[in-house]
Amino acid sequence: MKPANTVVLALVSAVAVIAMFLDFATYTSGEEAKIDVATTASITKDEPLQGSVLDMPTFVISGPGGGTKCKAFPAENGLPGHNALTIDKSCAGLYPPLAQATTWHNNEDGTIDLADDMGRTIVEFSPGDGLAYISIEPRSVILSMSAEGVLTF
Repeated sequence: MKPANTVVLALVSAVAVIAMFLDFATYTSGEEAKIDVATTASITKDEPLQGSVLDMPTFVISGPGGGTKCKAFPAENGLPGHNALTIDKSCAGLYPPLAQATTWHNNEDGTIDLADDMGRTIVEFSPGDGLAYISIEPRSVILSMSAEGVLTF
């Protein structure tokens, strides 16, 4: 009598496994995927988005009161802590030497230096409250830098 119980249990288990696979097969082959063909068709294979401006980190540098703003785009160049920097020409309106900034240095103490092509620091930023960085050098300049507000800028 014991072997019969084992056979019944094996039969019930086999039926359950088959039912599970049939349910999965009908679930995956049911509806078509809803794809916006107009948007999908506008993405070309010839122009991949990787490495484009959309992938570059963007930071907003602003003066006191947040009235005047400009954008900075650091891009990895293979050197740890050193990044190439593209900066808007309008940054010269905040602090004229910013127009000469070509490198972004991530320092071990958490500060960020924007430097010229000779490696001379133009502005040094320190982490502030929240997500913003506050300029600490030179002391005569008050700037903040943040990734916030990039889309609304």
